[in-house]
Amino acid sequence: MSLEVIKKIADVEAEAEKQRADALNEAKRIVTNAEAAGREVLQKMRIEAEAEVSKRHEEAQVQGKAVAAEISEKVRADCAALEKTASTKMDAAVSIIVERVVNG
Repeated sequence: MSLEVIKKIADVEAEAEKQRADALNEAKRIVTNAEAAGREVLQKMRIEAEAEVSKRHEEAQVQGKAVAAEISEKVRADCAALEKTASTKMDAAVSIIVERVVNG
């Protein structure tokens, strides 16, 4: 083999090694960029999820307050009805007691 052929082989091997190193560096860069993009998407999704949770929590609180107000109003109405019924029965009971005391 001539010296020129050996030099050409060495040059080709050096170029191949350079291309391999460049490809490895490019692959590392792509992986790094993909990981960064993935973290960015994950953070965005986390923020969106937290906003959605907050929104639903607020909606649930509003609905809960509305239901509590309805229940409270119904209880007030029921209490008023019971008081009215009790008052009517109280008048009748007092009349019975007075009649028994007077009539002996």
